[in-house]
This record gives sequence, C-alpha cells and structure tokens, in this order.
Amino acid sequence: MKTIAIKTLAATSLSLVAVAPAAAQEVRATVHIGDLDVASAAGAEALNARLLGSIDAVCERPDLRNLKAVSAWEQCKDAAMSSALEQLSAKGTTLG
Repeated sequence: MKTIAIKTLAATSLSLVAVAPAAAQEVRATVHIGDLDVASAAGAEALNARLLGSIDAVCERPDLRNLKAVSAWEQCKDAAMSSALEQLSAKGTTLG
C-alpha cells in the first residue's frame, strides 16, 4: 500500500485517468479533496484512502489466474496513481 504525505494543497479535486484493462478504454474518476486538511496525518491518510478507492473503481480487478490481465490491472493502477500525483504536483503540492 502506498502512503502519500501531503504538505500543502491548492486543489479541490483530482481527476484520475486510467486505461481500464478489460475494455481498453480511458476511464475517469473525480476525487474531491477540498474538505481535507492534507497537511495533517489524518488528512493525508484520508486522501490516500480516496485515491485508492477511486483507483479500485476505475481499474477492475481481474481473475488472478489470468496473468496477462493481472499485469494490465497493475499498469492501470500505476497509471491512475501517477495521474493523481502529477495533478497534485502541478498544483504546487509537495509530497513527503
């Protein structure tokens, strides 16, 4: 599990973008973060939980016996998290 420690944040929401492995199409989810005090440990944990929950929503978990689908699923999750982290960085957020 990845943990994100956020020191400052100027955004109110993030748009996760990933390519869903099953459909091979772009999928988006919005993560609202304006209500979080991400400078606190609790706020950073809440942001992390929201990001992971949204990633689970856009990257459908495949049958674990299908190694090719599992690999695509991992790539989908990585792309979605990278998208969120890039958006945080673009807003001037520093990650610890």
